[in-house]
Amino acid sequence: MSKPRHLCNHPGCMTLIPYDRTYCAKHKYKKPIDYADQKERHLVNKAIYHKRINSEHESKYIRFYKSKEWRKLSHHWLMMHPLCESCKRRGIMRKGDVVDHIIELRDDFSKRLDKNNLQTLCYSCHNKKTKIEKAKREKRKSQKLF
Repeated sequence: MSKPRHLCNHPGCMTLIPYDRTYCAKHKYKKPIDYADQKERHLVNKAIYHKRINSEHESKYIRFYKSKEWRKLSHHWLMMHPLCESCKRRGIMRKGDVVDHIIELRDDFSKRLDKNNLQTLCYSCHNKKTKIEKAKREKRKSQKLF
């Protein structure tokens, strides 16, 4: 009996690979480790994290995502809706990794626990959606300045 297979995690790649691998041979890449660079990067990330967690604006969202209510709701949601909604609309069956707010918290914090505002997405689709939403938010912000 052969191992179960799934699609390569690279966005758009339709290559079937063994379940214990993440990427196909075409998309597999290993960057050489530079420990000096890694230590510097860690210090920068640590500083950014502390700035975010202590900022008045960001800390509200960080506290919410660490809350017991959100952890329980998101875990239950993933159990009930295991497939990525965005991929499913395109005819691809891919495991969902993230419970996403359709209307982002930054746009409407009151919908943070609203089940009608949730969807399951894979990491790839979630990152694409987040990038688009961030660009829209920055565009609105720049339009308000003028």
